[in-house]
Amino acid sequence: MVSDSMVPVMTRGDFVVVENSLFEFDPESVSVGDIVVYSAHWTNAGENKIINQDLSINGRTLNYYELNSRESMIYNLPIISSYSPTTPVIHRVIDTWTDSEGNKYYITKGDNNPTYDPELIRAEQVKQRVVELNDEPFIIPYLGHISIILKENLIIFVILLVIWMYYDYRKEKVAKNN
Repeated sequence: MVSDSMVPVMTRGDFVVVENSLFEFDPESVSVGDIVVYSAHWTNAGENKIINQDLSINGRTLNYYELNSRESMIYNLPIISSYSPTTPVIHRVIDTWTDSEGNKYYITKGDNNPTYDPELIRAEQVKQRVVELNDEPFIIPYLGHISIILKENLIIFVILLVIWMYYDYRKEKVAKNN
Protein backbone atom coordinates (compact mmCIF):
# COMPACT_ATOMS: atom_id res chain seq x y z
CA MET A 1 0.00 0.00 0.00
CA VAL A 2 1.39 3.37 -0.99
CA SER A 3 -1.39 5.55 0.45
CA ASP A 4 -3.85 5.61 3.34
CA SER A 5 -6.96 5.37 1.14
CA MET A 6 -7.88 1.97 2.62
CA VAL A 7 -7.44 2.79 6.34
CA PRO A 8 -8.36 1.11 8.70
CA VAL A 9 -8.24 -2.14 6.70
CA MET A 10 -4.82 -1.39 5.21
CA THR A 11 -2.28 1.34 5.87
CA ARG A 12 0.62 2.79 3.92
CA GLY A 13 3.49 0.31 3.99
CA ASP A 14 1.39 -2.83 4.40
CA PHE A 15 2.28 -5.75 2.14
CA VAL A 16 -0.93 -7.10 0.59
CA VAL A 17 -1.20 -10.71 -0.63
CA VAL A 18 -3.10 -10.91 -3.93
CA GLU A 19 -4.19 -13.40 -6.55
CA ASN A 20 -3.64 -12.59 -10.24
CA SER A 21 -6.48 -12.17 -12.72
CA LEU A 22 -6.84 -14.68 -15.53
CA PHE A 23 -4.43 -17.08 -13.75
CA GLU A 24 -6.05 -17.45 -10.34
CA PHE A 25 -9.48 -15.88 -10.83
CA ASP A 26 -11.77 -14.55 -13.55
CA PRO A 27 -11.98 -10.72 -13.41
CA GLU A 28 -15.65 -11.03 -14.36
CA SER A 29 -16.22 -12.87 -11.05
CA VAL A 30 -15.31 -9.87 -8.87
CA SER A 31 -18.20 -8.96 -6.59
CA VAL A 32 -19.24 -6.07 -4.37
CA GLY A 33 -17.04 -6.02 -1.27
CA ASP A 34 -13.95 -7.46 -2.97
CA ILE A 35 -10.74 -5.43 -2.74
CA VAL A 36 -9.03 -5.29 -6.14
CA VAL A 37 -5.92 -3.85 -7.76
CA TYR A 38 -6.81 -2.20 -11.05
CA SER A 39 -5.19 0.00 -13.69
CA ALA A 40 -6.58 3.51 -13.14
CA HIS A 41 -6.67 6.23 -15.79
CA TRP A 42 -7.70 9.07 -13.45
CA THR A 43 -9.21 11.32 -16.09
CA ASN A 44 -10.36 14.85 -15.34
CA ALA A 45 -14.10 14.44 -14.84
CA GLY A 46 -14.63 18.17 -14.26
CA GLU A 47 -14.57 19.00 -17.98
CA ASN A 48 -17.55 16.82 -18.93
CA LYS A 49 -20.85 18.10 -20.23
CA ILE A 50 -24.19 16.73 -19.04
CA ILE A 51 -26.67 15.50 -21.59
CA ASN A 52 -30.29 15.16 -20.50
CA GLN A 53 -30.49 11.49 -19.67
CA ASP A 54 -30.98 9.90 -16.28
CA LEU A 55 -30.25 6.29 -15.44
CA SER A 56 -31.07 4.27 -12.38
CA ILE A 57 -28.49 2.04 -10.71
CA ASN A 58 -29.64 0.14 -7.64
CA GLY A 59 -32.48 2.58 -7.08
CA ARG A 60 -30.36 5.73 -7.44
CA THR A 61 -30.99 8.18 -10.28
CA LEU A 62 -27.75 9.31 -11.83
CA ASN A 63 -26.78 11.74 -14.55
CA TYR A 64 -25.28 10.47 -17.77
CA TYR A 65 -22.33 12.46 -19.07
CA GLU A 66 -20.78 12.45 -22.50
CA LEU A 67 -17.08 13.20 -22.88
CA ASN A 68 -16.60 12.54 -26.59
CA SER A 69 -17.34 9.80 -29.09
CA ARG A 70 -14.89 7.40 -27.41
CA GLU A 71 -15.74 8.03 -23.76
CA SER A 72 -18.93 8.33 -21.80
CA MET A 73 -19.73 8.97 -18.19
CA ILE A 74 -22.28 7.40 -15.93
CA TYR A 75 -22.64 7.40 -12.15
CA ASN A 76 -20.62 10.60 -12.52
CA LEU A 77 -17.76 8.34 -13.64
CA PRO A 78 -16.12 8.08 -17.06
CA ILE A 79 -16.09 4.84 -19.01
CA ILE A 80 -12.69 4.87 -20.70
CA SER A 81 -12.51 2.92 -23.92
CA SER A 82 -9.03 4.01 -24.97
CA TYR A 83 -5.94 2.64 -23.30
CA SER A 84 -4.01 5.54 -21.83
CA PRO A 85 -1.19 5.45 -19.27
CA THR A 86 -2.36 3.87 -16.04
CA THR A 87 -1.37 3.57 -12.41
CA PRO A 88 -2.23 0.65 -10.10
CA VAL A 89 -4.85 1.40 -7.44
CA ILE A 90 -6.06 -0.90 -4.67
CA HIS A 91 -9.66 -0.16 -3.64
CA ARG A 92 -12.89 -1.92 -2.72
CA VAL A 93 -15.68 -2.65 -5.21
CA ILE A 94 -18.77 -0.84 -3.86
CA ASP A 95 -21.15 -1.37 -6.78
CA THR A 96 -21.44 -2.77 -10.31
CA TRP A 97 -23.17 -1.56 -13.43
CA THR A 98 -23.91 -3.29 -16.73
CA ASP A 99 -24.52 -1.18 -19.83
CA SER A 100 -27.09 -1.87 -22.54
CA GLU A 101 -24.51 -3.91 -24.49
CA GLY A 102 -23.88 -6.23 -21.53
CA ASN A 103 -20.50 -4.77 -20.55
CA LYS A 104 -19.93 -5.01 -16.80
CA TYR A 105 -18.26 -2.17 -14.89
CA TYR A 106 -17.11 -1.90 -11.28
CA ILE A 107 -17.50 1.18 -9.09
CA THR A 108 -14.64 1.36 -6.61
CA LYS A 109 -13.77 3.43 -3.56
CA GLY A 110 -11.03 3.59 -0.97
CA ASP A 111 -12.48 2.77 2.46
CA ASN A 112 -10.95 6.00 3.82
CA ASN A 113 -12.03 8.18 0.86
CA PRO A 114 -15.15 10.37 1.03
CA THR A 115 -16.39 9.38 -2.44
CA TYR A 116 -15.99 6.73 -5.13
CA ASP A 117 -13.13 6.66 -7.63
CA PRO A 118 -13.35 8.92 -10.70
CA GLU A 119 -13.91 6.23 -13.34
CA LEU A 120 -15.85 3.06 -13.98
CA ILE A 121 -13.57 0.03 -14.03
CA ARG A 122 -13.81 -2.56 -16.81
CA ALA A 123 -13.11 -6.21 -15.95
CA GLU A 124 -9.94 -6.16 -18.05
CA GLN A 125 -8.58 -3.32 -15.88
CA VAL A 126 -8.73 -5.58 -12.80
CA LYS A 127 -5.26 -7.08 -12.42
CA GLN A 128 -5.40 -8.61 -8.95
CA ARG A 129 -7.77 -9.36 -6.09
CA VAL A 130 -6.76 -9.29 -2.42
CA VAL A 131 -6.64 -12.73 -0.81
CA GLU A 132 -8.88 -13.01 2.25
CA LEU A 133 -8.51 -15.25 5.28
CA ASN A 134 -11.55 -15.48 7.57
CA ASP A 135 -13.16 -12.59 5.66
CA GLU A 136 -10.16 -10.31 6.36
CA PRO A 137 -7.57 -9.19 3.79
CA PHE A 138 -4.29 -11.12 4.04
CA ILE A 139 -1.83 -8.36 4.95
CA ILE A 140 1.72 -8.35 6.31
CA PRO A 141 2.08 -5.03 8.16
CA TYR A 142 5.10 -2.79 7.43
CA LEU A 143 6.78 -5.15 4.91
CA GLY A 144 5.72 -2.91 2.02
CA HIS A 145 7.83 -0.04 3.39
CA ILE A 146 10.89 -1.67 1.79
CA SER A 147 9.35 -1.32 -1.68
CA ILE A 148 8.14 2.22 -0.99
CA ILE A 149 11.57 3.35 0.23
CA LEU A 150 13.27 1.84 -2.82
CA LYS A 151 10.82 3.42 -5.26
CA GLU A 152 10.78 6.85 -3.62
CA ASN A 153 14.56 6.99 -3.17
CA LEU A 154 15.77 5.11 -6.24
CA ILE A 155 18.18 7.84 -7.37
CA ILE A 156 19.82 7.98 -3.94
CA PHE A 157 20.24 4.19 -3.91
CA VAL A 158 21.74 4.21 -7.42
CA ILE A 159 24.20 6.97 -6.46
CA LEU A 160 25.20 5.10 -3.29
CA LEU A 161 25.61 1.88 -5.27
CA VAL A 162 27.86 3.61 -7.83
CA ILE A 163 29.95 5.17 -5.03
CA TRP A 164 30.26 1.79 -3.29
CA MET A 165 31.24 0.05 -6.55
CA TYR A 166 33.84 2.75 -7.28
CA TYR A 167 35.21 2.47 -3.72
CA ASP A 168 35.40 -1.33 -4.03
CA TYR A 169 37.12 -1.03 -7.42
CA ARG A 170 39.69 1.46 -6.04
CA LYS A 171 40.29 -0.74 -2.98
CA GLU A 172 41.04 -3.77 -5.19
CA LYS A 173 43.29 -1.70 -7.45
CA VAL A 174 45.30 -0.42 -4.47
CA ALA A 175 45.58 -3.98 -3.08
CA LYS A 176 46.96 -5.24 -6.43
CA ASN A 177 49.53 -2.45 -6.60
CA ASN A 178 50.89 -3.26 -3.13
